[in-house]
Amino acid sequence: MTLGSLSKGATYYYRAYVRLQDGQGQIGSPIYGEVRSFTTTSTSVAGLQYLGGYEIPALSLVSTTSCTDSGPETFDSGTPTNWYKYATTNSKRVVVTHTYSYGGKEYCNYTVLVDKDKKAPLWNAFEMSASYPDNNVGRTGSWTHDPALDSDWQQSSSTGTYSRGHFCASSYRQTCTAANKQTFYYTNQALQYQNGFNSGIWSQLEQDVSSCRDGLKSNQRLFVVVGVLYEDSETVGGVPLPSHFYKCLMLCTFNGSTMTAASGCAYLFTNEAHTGTYSSGVTSIDAVEARSGFDFFAAVPASLQAAAESSTSELW
Repeated sequence: MTLGSLSKGATYYYRAYVRLQDGQGQIGSPIYGEVRSFTTTSTSVAGLQYLGGYEIPALSLVSTTSCTDSGPETFDSGTPTNWYKYATTNSKRVVVTHTYSYGGKEYCNYTVLVDKDKKAPLWNAFEMSASYPDNNVGRTGSWTHDPALDSDWQQSSSTGTYSRGHFCASSYRQTCTAANKQTFYYTNQALQYQNGFNSGIWSQLEQDVSSCRDGLKSNQRLFVVVGVLYEDSETVGGVPLPSHFYKCLMLCTFNGSTMTAASGCAYLFTNEAHTGTYSSGVTSIDAVEARSGFDFFAAVPASLQAAAESSTSELW
């Protein structure tokens, strides 16, 4: 028997009982067994609890019941954080989720699919909502290796032309120091053209996504997937260079835990300098799925997903 919806670090008590039926069909009083108990672990190391979110693309995992590995992290602030690693059916691709604690609760910071050959994430999926408030902690991190993966899965290089482009932006995780520092793992970046792109329209798009989050109603959540394409791409400094960057957005409204509405759009850009505004890169989520090969927002109800993913109307 499998139990669900259990709290971490909690002790549960149980006992069995039986009620006997006599020859006249009368049911007797319960006969109870001894009281027994079990305690759940303080850290969620098993299960796929962080891969069931609406932001997570469809995955092909080796295990559908538990993570492959997990481990704790502690930053200077002393705030406990954790990583969870999941093997996929492609031995050169691994899923990693990073979490942090805030207000006595553990939050999913973001989830990445990392490719060993590219030494970079193919996509990063995360949520923007009132659960991730902007407390203006600032840019607290410096780039460092992700403790969930060996160094040969990660690249640390940058050049004058190409900088380390965040997937989940530092400005998106301003709730606490730990959440922000996790955005500076090498598994949350790829080489991105700096002048006119990373510092230009991409930065403006990041700012407006933050503004959208700040304006959400209490029953709304914004789900985001940021990723890269490698279409006839070159190599820079021994590292494959993404040919494109994309950002897929899904704005959802809820009635309690039930999703009642969804609207979406995507932005796709070549990895080079751009002029004008980011609206020039607007496209549909369907179009990015066709080129990337991924099924985004797989948990969004089909009745809402189709229209949202075919739309090219911007969300603001």
